[in-house]
Amino acid sequence: MSWVVDMEKKLEDAEQPDKVERWPRHCIVRVPLRFKMVDGSVYKPRTVSLGPFHHDDVELKPMEMHKLRAVRHLLHRDSCKTTLAELVAAVDEVADELEDSYMDLGDEWRGQKNRGKFLEMMISDGCFLLEVMRAAARKRSIPNDYAHGDPVFSRDGIQQIKPFVQRDMLMVENQLPLRLLERIVAAEDGTSPSAASINSMVLKFLEREDAPEEIVLGLHPLDIYRTSRLKHKSQRKSNRKVLHRGMPTAPTTEEVNMVRLQRAVPRSAWTLYKSGIRFLPSGTSCLDDIDLVNGRLYMPSVLLDDSTVYRVLNMMAFEAIHVGTRDDVTAYVFFVKDLVDSAHDVRLLARKGILEHNLADDDAVVRLFNRLTADVSQNWESQLSRVRMNVEHHYRSNHHRNGVHVFLYESWANLRSKYLRSPWTLLGLLTATLLLVAEIVQAVYAVKSYYEPDKGN
Repeated sequence: MSWVVDMEKKLEDAEQPDKVERWPRHCIVRVPLRFKMVDGSVYKPRTVSLGPFHHDDVELKPMEMHKLRAVRHLLHRDSCKTTLAELVAAVDEVADELEDSYMDLGDEWRGQKNRGKFLEMMISDGCFLLEVMRAAARKRSIPNDYAHGDPVFSRDGIQQIKPFVQRDMLMVENQLPLRLLERIVAAEDGTSPSAASINSMVLKFLEREDAPEEIVLGLHPLDIYRTSRLKHKSQRKSNRKVLHRGMPTAPTTEEVNMVRLQRAVPRSAWTLYKSGIRFLPSGTSCLDDIDLVNGRLYMPSVLLDDSTVYRVLNMMAFEAIHVGTRDDVTAYVFFVKDLVDSAHDVRLLARKGILEHNLADDDAVVRLFNRLTADVSQNWESQLSRVRMNVEHHYRSNHHRNGVHVFLYESWANLRSKYLRSPWTLLGLLTATLLLVAEIVQAVYAVKSYYEPDKGN
């Protein structure tokens, strides 16, 4: 039967050895449709294309001229030790590695036939990114060889465009391998830069000063940015010395099994607070720096703003798509999502220094985390599973205790939030209290005069 022969051919083509060999090297991928169902705009660059996936987007074409200007300025600078031909040769040496960084790279970019087109795109995009980062840092001779009114690289120009380039640098589909930047800098300086210097340059531009102390070159800007948001070996000895005062009580095997059976039950911040858990800042902004010790739940201090959605969703997409990457950011989002069931929970975590935001209101924070977790599956085997298990164990052991203390705390918190926010509300409360006292006194005297007639009569 002919269809059987056709199927055998399809089976042979389904897993070609050369494609399988490239799988481990893929680190820049297109976002699957399932991620874009809620809001595909958070994965799309709006100002500049970096790499091949959005190179031909019509709305991004205006930046192509500025990319070529960046190459020209870099090569014509007195400190540059390379020519265009030498720079092309240096990048060509790692062209196969750069190609393999992109999963499902189109045939128009791949192979020796299209090598020139691919190298031109890589060099233009790489030089543009380097010049933008240097202009923002005000290093080297950047201020001297660009015109005062330059729309991109001048002092005023970079301030205007920087937030938009930062945004596009964190799009999972819009990435450049850091190996490319390393090659361009090496050709320009005549000496190989350290991995740490490339990582640090990218992170400083993305306003992450606490760069990881690793010597391994990051895969691309989104990868190294995500890494900077997580704990590292050098950070595991936290500054919260209180952790050394005791270890959390380990749950029994029976309790662990019970927690696993009911692990999907979310516990809001106030629910946990009523069970005796106290929230404290962990001392870092690392999203996975979360632990429960002696009834104290240590969490990072995190600022939420309008950029949170695209930053977090692109990190979550990278975790879900890139094989071998842990879902630490995704686990954090689900952890906090369970805590912020209402604006009341948000206010509690804000008072404790855990969450800070400049969104419309506290309810917007609840909506934010609901949006971040929409149609995303939760991995119950993440590193935060142990913390969840300990929190659930503490809740089951203590949620009937501390009732009077929590009642008094809630009453005071409600009084303070409603009546003590401004001098006018406080004045109104005092006035109402004095009027009430006067009414009570007047009533007492009236009753007393009724039952105690005038002694002179």
